[in-house]
Amino acid sequence: MAFILPTAKTASHLTTLLFITLLLPTPSHALDLQFYGTLDGGFHSRSSKTQGHFTQPGSSQTTPFTIQSKNTGIGSGLKDQSKIGLRGSHDIGAGKQIFFELEEDIDIATGHRNRDRGVRVIGIGG
Repeated sequence: MAFILPTAKTASHLTTLLFITLLLPTPSHALDLQFYGTLDGGFHSRSSKTQGHFTQPGSSQTTPFTIQSKNTGIGSGLKDQSKIGLRGSHDIGAGKQIFFELEEDIDIATGHRNRDRGVRVIGIGG
């Protein structure tokens, strides 16, 4: 049974509570914690050239023009989405365990997270 958390604020509170619970000393109970992610980014360079002729209104005289543009920089998600996550489980006895997964898509060029995507799951199972 898993519960998908509705808001980031609720997820933050529950995550804090979960980590406090996981840090409490527990004899002979296993803790499984995994930090994972995919960072996809690199340097990109794009150039374009547009050529044409401009015709002045009211005359047949044309003037050739060329527009060149170049865009370079650090890009994120050039091939796949960049994401980081933390997942784990904690044995609470009687064959039951608490499990969770927190994942965010990020833009490694800016360090901002993608607000539209991410996973937040916390549950108890056997």
